[in-house]
Amino acid sequence: MFRLLLILLITSHYSILAQTYLPPFIGVHDKKSDWSPSDESSLTAWWDASDVSTLSGNPTVSQITSKKGTFPLASTGTPTRATINSLTAINFIRTSNEKMQTSDSNFGITDGNIIIVGAVVIDGVSHVKDAIWSILDNNGSNNDIHLRAGNDSQFNGAFETEGLGSSGNNLSGGTTQTFSGGPFSGNTIHATIIDADNNDIYGNMNGTERIEISNEYLTNVDMSNATFLIHSNRSGNRELDGKFMELMIFNSNDINLAIKAEGYIAHKWGLTGLLPNGHLYKNSAP
Repeated sequence: MFRLLLILLITSHYSILAQTYLPPFIGVHDKKSDWSPSDESSLTAWWDASDVSTLSGNPTVSQITSKKGTFPLASTGTPTRATINSLTAINFIRTSNEKMQTSDSNFGITDGNIIIVGAVVIDGVSHVKDAIWSILDNNGSNNDIHLRAGNDSQFNGAFETEGLGSSGNNLSGGTTQTFSGGPFSGNTIHATIIDADNNDIYGNMNGTERIEISNEYLTNVDMSNATFLIHSNRSGNRELDGKFMELMIFNSNDINLAIKAEGYIAHKWGLTGLLPNGHLYKNSAP
């Protein structure tokens, strides 16, 4: 009987120790990202609606300041603050012609390598040219691009380009090239890799590659004197109905950086369910 009691006491003692000294990270899920876009020397511009210190106006937002560089986006119309998963976003109403754009700016990208990653809510489409973002080249050569709907009633996704082919001509595959896997609606993570070193342009939607334009990108997108627009096409006359969360521009062609930025946005905004199971940052933030 004494031996039995002794065994029970020893067992109980070590059970308490085991419970007491479990490593603190066990059972922790959805860890916040240790990585930030600002960690990257290639970061050129970064607009983040969740950082309310960068927003001017409440509830109407007249401007959002870039967290890198001097590239404020000024509003046309009266976009207003909204909330997505407890974070502040900006709501754009198409019928009120609401959009935001920079002034003519030198973004300092001279080699044609550009990564654009962001998140939006796509609420509605009324024209094939309704766009998530646009780069307008103001130098006259019109070497530019935008990510547009590609359909008059739903967002299928398409790149519309001008002057990005050989010797400033258009891409050999056409000025408009459409994504696979659409239509896309609601919460959406988008990523574009414009790779001048290898003459390619790629587009991802929700962490999955949806277009690959190979060996056609032979004239660089010109951002030395450019206007950047959100929720509008390059002409500023086709607005996208929806909400803006965040967008970052890098002077890079590193696909791993684009994937990391997708993971960062997904975990920050509660959008991990959009990423495919094979995505590197599906289950843990970068």
